[in-house]
Amino acid sequence: MKEQPFESTEHDLVGYAALDLKSGQDAFLSAIFPNYNPQRFVPVAIKVAFGKDHLTIALYAHAAGEKPQTGEALPVKKFKGILDMDVFASYVKHFSVSFSNDQFDMNQMRVTNR
Repeated sequence: MKEQPFESTEHDLVGYAALDLKSGQDAFLSAIFPNYNPQRFVPVAIKVAFGKDHLTIALYAHAAGEKPQTGEALPVKKFKGILDMDVFASYVKHFSVSFSNDQFDMNQMRVTNR
């Protein structure tokens, strides 16, 4: 099995994102990934990478019904799809992202100029 850690180092900024879908997670994933079956897989993470003309969407999913071993790496299957940005936008109700340079903990921020 090919192993690939999720990268969060070696980037200028890293952060958090929130995504609300118009028809829900299962409808979105089933439409984007023909081999994805919500009865067989449990989504673990979705990665969205912006390209010049498109988005690359990667789904990392764990086999449904398999109990992960405590303290061990979680095995996932990777699904990959390429979408035009307008197609992706047609599934999205709300998308927001916050980036940090990792010098500070964003969870500790307090906005003072309200």
